[in-house]
Amino acid sequence: MKNYTFNWEVQTLVEQFVGAFNDVIIKRYDHNNNLVQPLSGDKVLFVYSPKQRVFSNLNSPAAGGLTVPVIAVNVSGISRDQQRVFNKNEGFLVDYQSKSTTESLLKKIPQPVPVNIGITMTIITRYQADLDQILTNFIPYCDPYIVISWKLPSISNSSIPYEIRSEVLWDGNVQLQYPDNLGPTQPYRITASTNFTIKGWLFKKMDEVVKKIYTIDSKFFTTDGTTADDNSGLYSSSPLQTISDFEKTLSNLNINL
Repeated sequence: MKNYTFNWEVQTLVEQFVGAFNDVIIKRYDHNNNLVQPLSGDKVLFVYSPKQRVFSNLNSPAAGGLTVPVIAVNVSGISRDQQRVFNKNEGFLVDYQSKSTTESLLKKIPQPVPVNIGITMTIITRYQADLDQILTNFIPYCDPYIVISWKLPSISNSSIPYEIRSEVLWDGNVQLQYPDNLGPTQPYRITASTNFTIKGWLFKKMDEVVKKIYTIDSKFFTTDGTTADDNSGLYSSSPLQTISDFEKTLSNLNINL
């Protein structure tokens, strides 16, 4: 924990989540279900903010402020995912090549921690038809989940990218809240709240870069063209012949056994 570690994982995953959901379109219909202007539809405002701050902004309108319909998201919690912890590995190696050099290296990725990032989504509208359109914009596509893609952190300067795919799970529930006891000047607003879980990862410090280990051919040749593992070479003699040659060598050295 003495190593400073910050890889922007939570922010990256939330940005990818917002990018996946920030395309909700609503249209206006008359009593006969005919489209009215604008026919192209309006894109719903999408903000990163807790519900209380959105309501505060709506209750104190200002130029350029929030208007309904609006969708607000915020991180509600982060927890370790025990179901994705199988064993205690040291990590793994990936090919790494810096953009400033052509040298092929390896980078050690310590075992990351699987985490569940909770996302709360709050939808505020004036009309029921707007709320229904917003819900049908994403609910059919979250069965059973959607997948967001992001890059392995700490290798942004590598010419070899690595993709991580994370599931986004919807909890399957939408809580609706309708206003009651409205004052004469209080606007009518419908509020819907639902929750998602992003299956993400938090990474340890990843500074270790090592060179590759190559296999070297250790098959050497003798002066007569044979190899060390060739049966016709150095090891082709019988045991008796080897002992005889050894005795001759000792005799030449005037050594008696």
